[in-house]
Amino acid sequence: MLTTAELALGLSRHLSAYGASQPKADLGQLEFAGRIIELAIRLHGSGVSSPNRIAALGLDAGIPKRETLGQLLPALETLGLVDLERDAHHAVQAVSERIPPMTELFAQADTILESTMPEPLERMAMEVLRQTTLMPVTLGTALETCAPLGPEPLARRAIEDLQSLHLCALQRSADGDEVLLNPNVWAVDKDHSYAALQAENGVVRAALSGLLEKVSATAGLPEDEVTSADKRRIDFAVSQGLLLRSLVTTASGEERSFLFSPHMGRSAFDEPTGADPSGHVRQLIGSMMFANRYASNRLFAPTAFLRKLIRDGEAGDASNISADYSMLETAGIVRLEPAYSYSKFVLLQADIAEQAVTYLENTGSAGTASGSLRGQSGYLQPEIERARRLVQPSREATPSPSASQDILAALRQEMGRRRYDR
Repeated sequence: MLTTAELALGLSRHLSAYGASQPKADLGQLEFAGRIIELAIRLHGSGVSSPNRIAALGLDAGIPKRETLGQLLPALETLGLVDLERDAHHAVQAVSERIPPMTELFAQADTILESTMPEPLERMAMEVLRQTTLMPVTLGTALETCAPLGPEPLARRAIEDLQSLHLCALQRSADGDEVLLNPNVWAVDKDHSYAALQAENGVVRAALSGLLEKVSATAGLPEDEVTSADKRRIDFAVSQGLLLRSLVTTASGEERSFLFSPHMGRSAFDEPTGADPSGHVRQLIGSMMFANRYASNRLFAPTAFLRKLIRDGEAGDASNISADYSMLETAGIVRLEPAYSYSKFVLLQADIAEQAVTYLENTGSAGTASGSLRGQSGYLQPEIERARRLVQPSREATPSPSASQDILAALRQEMGRRRYDR
């Protein structure tokens, strides 16, 4: 499940692509919290900086100079993340950063969020986004989740705002069931209503949530290592498109299955790019996980092995290569050839291997693979994303129906006041 840091930072960057609008204004405090984290990330390790340098860092992130120096720096000072040296006229002369390591900074995300004083509607939007990114949920479940945070009309407006910002979609089944999902990670052309209705049972929801979180944190998870759900729940999740299964079969007849999230390699905040439509990346990662855990001649560093394969175009000289990895050759990812002593891989699809390495590295571990949303490596190195947005016009977010009614009511009241000179 997405952490507070990931939600705030992701929302802030997502909203930066939109022009001024009511849905964006509704989430203004969340955007500000994300910008605090954004600037803190850029300041980390910078030592002492001048105000002009801080302003330049803010501009590079698309944040106006006035907001960077006038609002974000004082907020960082209040949080104890920077020390500001001022002159006799209280103008900032130097900024000394005190940013902790990234893991500690992200752990402080709740404190950072509280300092911006988010409205109940914003808390509801965060919770709905968190839930619908993990799995599709019924509208009733979403409203129930928001109930402790405020009244139902406010929850519905939060959902409408997320829909306007393309962070939530409402799907209706043939039976009329309404299901909410994050369209950036779940295929909107697939009917997820049955799975969402099944999860209405608290026991089923807990089992599925735990299963999906585990798999999304470790893409390529061996199915026989799953302890949070039984085989029946796993088969259900696979049948409903909530999970994907990849098989590795050896020449000796041994078969192992590995589980992946459908949104492997996707972001909760950007339109999907059809990540791994052929399934070849999952097949390669699954084979690497098999080699790491089950092969007679175990591979202890899958990521390093794949990097060598990409760099040299070939890798390996082991007795079990020809016996255990014929499926990779059948898929056309590699070719198996004789090596000095045994057999080796000759790479045929470099792009597949490069994507596999990216997903492996997103976990920070060479022993497990993850294409999960939690990796969020793009958030720490957002240059490509920022460059893409700089050449695109601002997106438009239509006002939510409930907000439009409030605005019209206010305008009618104002017109009446002027007409009768009150």
